[in-house]
Amino acid sequence: MQVAAILLVRLWPDTIYRPSLDFEITEQEVVMLDDIEITRQLSSPPPPPRPIIPNPVPDDEIIEVELELDMEINLPDLPPLDPGFGTGQTGDEERIVSNPQIPPTVVRIVEASAPQEVPSEIRGNLEMIVNFLVDENGMVEEVSIMEIRLYRADGTFEELPYVQYGLMDAVLAAAMQWRFRPARQDGERVKAFTRQRFNY
Repeated sequence: MQVAAILLVRLWPDTIYRPSLDFEITEQEVVMLDDIEITRQLSSPPPPPRPIIPNPVPDDEIIEVELELDMEINLPDLPPLDPGFGTGQTGDEERIVSNPQIPPTVVRIVEASAPQEVPSEIRGNLEMIVNFLVDENGMVEEVSIMEIRLYRADGTFEELPYVQYGLMDAVLAAAMQWRFRPARQDGERVKAFTRQRFNY
């Protein structure tokens, strides 16, 4: 039986396997491209527009101060103030410290308004040095003009005894509205003098 199986396998006729194709292969379509022309830009592209920078809008609060002053001051008749000495006659005036450990510090400035009739040679060239007496609360008690300087184009200046056009009165009126952080001596608030400049 085994011999019959071996003979059957050996004597079986040879066959060639030929698979059948169920689809057709189409030829690929050939696409012809024209010659490509390389172009170059002659000029560079324009730059991008600059960014628009917004203008800063000030948000400071504007405080309008109306002055109602009925005092007339004739400065040539005023005696000059000597730092360190009070103006009282009785001797019971509060102590004024001439050189405190911490001098008065400006916390509010009021600019003097120049009258319209001031000549052009004075405008922008005039400087007044004002002496302030500041009390323990930072309020201005007294003011006086110590020096008036008229500057020339070369930077030098001329000292004037007085100046007209109401400029001195305007400076004194503005100086009385200044506010200071009071001077301190040994940790206590004291009266003291300080000097500031006003420019026209």
